[in-house]
Amino acid sequence: MRANEASILQLIKNASQFSIPIYQRTYSWTTKECLQLWDDVVNAGAKDDVPSHFMGSIVYIAPGRGGTVTAPSPRMVIDGQQRLTTLTLLIAALVGFLKSLPDDQAEPVEGFPPINCSIITF
Repeated sequence: MRANEASILQLIKNASQFSIPIYQRTYSWTTKECLQLWDDVVNAGAKDDVPSHFMGSIVYIAPGRGGTVTAPSPRMVIDGQQRLTTLTLLIAALVGFLKSLPDDQAEPVEGFPPINCSIITF
């Protein structure tokens, strides 16, 4: 087992695909949990003295030697699938919003701290 700290963007960038095993619970976050995560992100971004926000751990099994360049093996998520799913949707919504802006306005807020998580790989 190996544990690393990374931003959520690093995690998503370095993994071409995630897989949630069938035995994991289905997505069950309600508006309450989503709003809490959103509030945490906004609060961290609003404070100059907060370098990052720890959002919890994401545990996955590293891909084996299976897969090819055109069809890489997915990372099987063991814990953190609710946060990973919600943050992925949040990032996708942000990208969509930024793409709708004129080019001179499509830059994310400068200095917004990264959202960090610990990554545990088996």
